[in-house]
Amino acid sequence: MRFCTLLFFVIAGLLSVYGNEPHNIMQNGAVKEGNHLRVDLNETSSEELLDKWLSQAFSGLMAAVAAKKISKMPAEQKDLIQKCSKDAKDVPSHAKCIVKLLDAEKSIPTLRRKPITQKKAMKPVEPSPKDVEWIGSFGTARAKRDTFKVVSKPSYTLRDPEDEDVMTRLAKSMTKTVRALKNKSSKTESWKEVVGRIKKLGEEAKREKKNREVMKKRLRQMIDNTPAEFIDPRKPIALKQTEMEDENNEVAKLMRKKETDEIRVPLKFLRDAVKTAMLLGGQNVTDFDQKTLKMVSPRIMSIVPEQEDDSLFNLLSPSLFSLHDEGEGVEKLTSLPHLLKKLDNNGQNAWMDFIVEAAGVSDQVDKTERTFREKKEKELRGADGVPLYFTKENATKIIGQEEKTKIEVFEYLDQSYDEQQKKALNDDGYAFLTEAQLEKLYGKGSPYNHTRALKKFKRLRDDPEKFIEKDIRALAEAEKFRADRRADIVSSPFILSPLTYASAPLSNTFIVLSPLVLSPITLSPAVLGPIILSPWVFVPLILSPRVLSPLILNPLVFSPIILSPLVLHPLILVPGVFNPFILSPLVLSPFILSPQVFTPLILSPFALNPLILTPMVGSPLILSPFVLSPIILSPQALFAVVLSPYALSPLVESKLIAAEVVLSPSWLS
Repeated sequence: MRFCTLLFFVIAGLLSVYGNEPHNIMQNGAVKEGNHLRVDLNETSSEELLDKWLSQAFSGLMAAVAAKKISKMPAEQKDLIQKCSKDAKDVPSHAKCIVKLLDAEKSIPTLRRKPITQKKAMKPVEPSPKDVEWIGSFGTARAKRDTFKVVSKPSYTLRDPEDEDVMTRLAKSMTKTVRALKNKSSKTESWKEVVGRIKKLGEEAKREKKNREVMKKRLRQMIDNTPAEFIDPRKPIALKQTEMEDENNEVAKLMRKKETDEIRVPLKFLRDAVKTAMLLGGQNVTDFDQKTLKMVSPRIMSIVPEQEDDSLFNLLSPSLFSLHDEGEGVEKLTSLPHLLKKLDNNGQNAWMDFIVEAAGVSDQVDKTERTFREKKEKELRGADGVPLYFTKENATKIIGQEEKTKIEVFEYLDQSYDEQQKKALNDDGYAFLTEAQLEKLYGKGSPYNHTRALKKFKRLRDDPEKFIEKDIRALAEAEKFRADRRADIVSSPFILSPLTYASAPLSNTFIVLSPLVLSPITLSPAVLGPIILSPWVFVPLILSPRVLSPLILNPLVFSPIILSPLVLHPLILVPGVFNPFILSPLVLSPFILSPQVFTPLILSPFALNPLILTPMVGSPLILSPFVLSPIILSPQALFAVVLSPYALSPLVESKLIAAEVVLSPSWLS
């Protein structure tokens, strides 16, 4: 089954520093080391953590898909799907809820529109006769071209700075003096650049406010559409924090409004007087109480144009000597760029630069930008000033050079998102990488190099939404969802370490060069868990069935196998001493080149289980019927078959020495 592959970062939360000495946190096994927190996890805890993160990632993606589509649903269906998501206990049950949404979306009738015919869509434009050029009997229309008057001069010279007029030089000299008094040594910034920065700050503030509202809406939707068990705990905290900040801002506004209202008592009298005068003068006073009244309040040297709208009533409050050349009426006529038009362009800019510098506009812009940056930086740091994220520097110091290259890959991705991807991230919560971005992430030279994944993702780029839906439907049909990422056990001896499913599950775990001594394996089934070059000494296997988990070059000494069926479990080059099989059926688990001494099979039927080049001594079969299990080139000494009927299991070039067959009929053997 093919599932959608997700790549996500784990952000490390950094705790406050309580002192210069390392602070031990015994409750969660974490240790504060300098400016970072180290958490020691055993294998089982790591598995559970990875499973939790992966489940959160898949549920997060499905919640984002739901948030994108649920807005089209009727209110009743929307509530049902959100309740279904909240009640889901695992990823497959969550996927079933999203499948209901996908099916419901397809059942919504869409508005049918009449197709626009080519005849209706095209409106031919008749060219005028003077625009038609005749070639024989055919007339071809040609577009008008702008004509430019060419000016010819005997020579062309560039302006020399020494040729500037006295007023321009004076303005530049005064600007340098003002900058020197302010101890500014950086490059002079033109007034146009300052105004551009102001506009950019305003646009950024508006954009941040809009993004904040979008983020709150998307967080609410994703929380509503995600099972409680798989909600990333940071999302509700972020939503609550954002709402509290907005609530505090609203409270602050109300307090300011209350204070303002107290001051505005005499102003209300003035407003009523103006309204009465306008009414007596026959003017329209509709919605006057909702309008902003500006009376005898001129704007001097404004840096942005006056907002002309219906919500403003302007009485003797012109905008004079503005620093821009926009606006209308008096504002434009009295603007400094307009008044300075008598000077040439260079002179105008010089005086405007002086006025902006002398008024401290650029200084105020610098202060605002700095405050804005500090606010954003403060939000991303803890109480001790340590970043709440991995920077390239501290990640390299803590984890190593390889992690630096990983961070650089994501720095590139972050800078390469186009506007469409940014919009998708803001609106939907996820976006798809371009081919170049995929190459950077999974191609050669990347720490995440994965050729097969790269080819797969490139194929999916034609219609990725379709494949996400297909994977969600596949997840809904899955019986369970669990990421099994156990590391192989290599060169790690187990001594006096009981192995159970809870302490050290062996399923899908390769054990290599790791001897087991006095370490019983109990209640620990294994699938695809081969054990290679790892001798067992006094290691009983109890209630631990094994499937496709061969033992290879793995001697067994005093290791009984009890109530543990073996299926597709060959024993190859596994010599053994005192290893009885009790109540442990064997299927397709041949002994190959594995001599055994005192290894009886008791109440352990077996099938398709030949002995090949495996001599045995003192290893009887008791109450263990068998079928299709020939004994090939495997001499048997002190051997007995007791109450163990068998069929299709001949002896092939295998001598029996001091052997007995008691109450054990045979067929075709």
